[in-house]
Amino acid sequence: MSPTVLTPPSSLEDCARIAQEHGVHTVECVFTDTWGMPRGKMLPMEQFLTGSGFSIANVAFSWDMRSDIHPTPWSPEDSEYPDMHAVPDLSTFRIAGWTTGMATVMCDMRDPKTHERIPMDGRGMVKDTLKEFESLGYRVDMATELEFHLFTSDWKPISDKSYCYSLDRANELEPVIGAIRAALTASGITVEASNVEYGQSQVEINLKYGDALTMLDNTILFRHIVRLVARQHGMNATFMAKPINGGAGSGLHVHQSLWNSDGVNVFSTKDTTDPVHSDVMRRYLSGLVTHQLDLQAIALPTVNDYKRIVDYSFSPTQVCWGLDNRLVGVRCVTDAGPGTRLEVRWAAADANPYLVAQGYLQAGLDGLKNDLPLQPMSTGDPHKDPSLRRVAPTLSDAVSTFAGSPFAKAAFGEIFVDTYTAMQRVELAAFAAHVTDWEFNRYHDVL
Repeated sequence: MSPTVLTPPSSLEDCARIAQEHGVHTVECVFTDTWGMPRGKMLPMEQFLTGSGFSIANVAFSWDMRSDIHPTPWSPEDSEYPDMHAVPDLSTFRIAGWTTGMATVMCDMRDPKTHERIPMDGRGMVKDTLKEFESLGYRVDMATELEFHLFTSDWKPISDKSYCYSLDRANELEPVIGAIRAALTASGITVEASNVEYGQSQVEINLKYGDALTMLDNTILFRHIVRLVARQHGMNATFMAKPINGGAGSGLHVHQSLWNSDGVNVFSTKDTTDPVHSDVMRRYLSGLVTHQLDLQAIALPTVNDYKRIVDYSFSPTQVCWGLDNRLVGVRCVTDAGPGTRLEVRWAAADANPYLVAQGYLQAGLDGLKNDLPLQPMSTGDPHKDPSLRRVAPTLSDAVSTFAGSPFAKAAFGEIFVDTYTAMQRVELAAFAAHVTDWEFNRYHDVL
């Protein structure tokens, strides 16, 4: 099946034509909250075509992932919790391939008085940052690589064994995985491959490389579609980083390259005999490596993520880079022509893709503009190198670094950093106060 490719609409008239051709009666209007969860409203097609968008409470950017409200710098107790305005980005209007009669569209979140972007909106941040790259003469291409786990309808793992790359196992799962691929394709998202992954009940589906904003929008829809289609087939899917004790974790790898106005991947140019031949690629890489610890609370945003980052788990535990080496934090794919790229491997699958990309893009910009020093390349086994900085072992440590980082405040804005820090401290307090099953099973009958 070929993707449902639509010429990106530029007007409500274009959207109306597409809706009529495809029998669309409802539009799912999506924005992504700070946790990376798709939220929004369903609009009847007639209402969508008025072009008025919709209003929604701005506290949606600072409540917790269960929608419980806690005071933050963005929404203090006396803020009166006003509205923000969702403005559909018509160029993202597409058919919802997982159902019938529905389209879906991404929204930009605006202040209803000033019409400026909401400073908590990760998608808006990325759009602004991409303009900075354009001013330097570059287009950014990306691909996101995510894993997920499948569970039964009552949340039991579908397997207790690892079948990595097994075609027998892939064929057993084809009714649901094939349906997910079909729904993605029908939604205009090109799928390159799918496979059973390293962990029990773990699957990976690869999407085609493309321009950064489209790829990030597709990543949000990808996670949305995977969960919806899994439920349609009597299963549950989760992008939780480590849902099974002893199993492999799920990551969010972000592949990145820069292209000039002539359509040339500038990472593929050969300016030096260094392992990374392109001066632009080397400088971009220097920013990624320099600021990894500043960005850890964004790339690894939940308590559970820290169960995933274990040595020799293919989840990077150190600040390092290398060539074709899956143990490092940034894998540099060189000498690949148009496919030359950087693969940043630190983030977990449950991270907000827009915020992760914003951090990486701003780090890359810092490297491009300031030619930061680049630590030596790691070869072989980086876990045996005591000179390498290690990632923070806990979310609490990562949040403290993020809160005090001048780079983070420059990359995300002070109100975002202060609010995100407050949100994470609420999350950490909730976890610290909870009596876990492990504690009860460990202690109740002996103490």
